[in-house]
Amino acid sequence: MNITKFVTSGLVLGSIVLGAVGEAQAANLIKSWNAGEAHTYPEDTDWSGHSFWLPELKSGRFLFDPNGTFNEYDDETAHLFGTIVSEKDDTKKWEVDIWFERTTDPKVKPKKELPRFNYVENGGSIDTSKWYYYNMDEDRATLTGVDFYDGKELNLYQMPRDGKYAFQVGVGASGKNTNFGMAGWLGYTGSYTSDKADINVDLIPGPNDPSNSTPVPEPMTMGLLSLGLLGLSVTSLKRKSKELL
Repeated sequence: MNITKFVTSGLVLGSIVLGAVGEAQAANLIKSWNAGEAHTYPEDTDWSGHSFWLPELKSGRFLFDPNGTFNEYDDETAHLFGTIVSEKDDTKKWEVDIWFERTTDPKVKPKKELPRFNYVENGGSIDTSKWYYYNMDEDRATLTGVDFYDGKELNLYQMPRDGKYAFQVGVGASGKNTNFGMAGWLGYTGSYTSDKADINVDLIPGPNDPSNSTPVPEPMTMGLLSLGLLGLSVTSLKRKSKELL
């Protein structure tokens, strides 16, 4: 009876290990970016750039403090997170937690917001054929209030709803300048409601980018820990079996 229970426990633990290993294989970090406000050139005013634009809140433009993080994974997902703060009032903050899924839908088109001369077809440096795109995972896309907004939450959704535009990534993709960046359009429900909001960020490789270092991905660490526990389980099972013989 005791052996049966122990074998069953070992099988359950083995299933957990397989799941953890599968997760590690499907979610390896391939790129980690620092996300900062995208400025319009020339920067002729203090209000020339933002990370999030949430006009209905009447709190000015929001900046990441100090930087946001945009991680991309080999299962074609991405995660934008960090704290954004109002330019007008540093007590007005939101915790950003947005997941994305890569899309190659042919109906998705680049949104060109810079003057025409910036694009390669007009002799410029921005080649939109090299951009890539993400759709927001609307089940995992929130802003959670901090300080002034404590207790508030915004549930985000992608705009426009017809799917013509997605979140675009690449040189000039922020729509504000010719740096490497990301931009997208969204709405939100929850504590406040609006269908007008933007994300516009510049992206530069961050300290956890695989090209800068070789950190062990968290899912793999968990998988190795589970394998160690399974090994202990098997050893204990053998010992228990010998005691009963």
